[in-house]
Amino acid sequence: HERRAGAVQTFSDAITGSIRDMELPYAVFEVELLPVSPGAAGRDMIQFRFSATGRNAVDVSKCASGGEMSRIMLSLKSMMARYTNMPTMIFDEIDTGVSGSVADKMGSVICSMGENMQVFAITHLPQVAAKGSAHYLVSKTIDPSSSKAVSTIEKLSAEQRVLEVARMLSGSELTDAAIANAKSLLS
Repeated sequence: HERRAGAVQTFSDAITGSIRDMELPYAVFEVELLPVSPGAAGRDMIQFRFSATGRNAVDVSKCASGGEMSRIMLSLKSMMARYTNMPTMIFDEIDTGVSGSVADKMGSVICSMGENMQVFAITHLPQVAAKGSAHYLVSKTIDPSSSKAVSTIEKLSAEQRVLEVARMLSGSELTDAAIANAKSLLS
């Protein structure tokens, strides 16, 4: 309990700072220790509290939007990665509910985590996909002979990567503007 109580403010401040860096400038994240009967996990129940406005933080599960939750989760995972010795982290659309410059900032956080560990990020956002050092395309088809779904994964070449990021930007019809934008994102 004493170690938890001693870490609450530092941990809360670190997560708040990380969330604010992802375009929630007034957000606060707090950790509250609530007493429970002693057990294998100690005598504390830990509650995460959040406010996007900086006022009246409440249980995060009761107030955070999808985009806010994505930023909170990435901040928590980033902190966890810094202090544990995990060799790999996999994110499955942790960027849900964000776009534009927020997606770009989240991509930078994910990319920085990759400096000390292997990171896989499953994303539909070009801002995040462009940050990686490698790009794989996962696709699913139905085998006509068996009617079973078949998933494939293919590492994209540099040229294929430009086209895939351009497709993520523009949809099914690739435009010169999307290709130019993809090249800019990838640089």
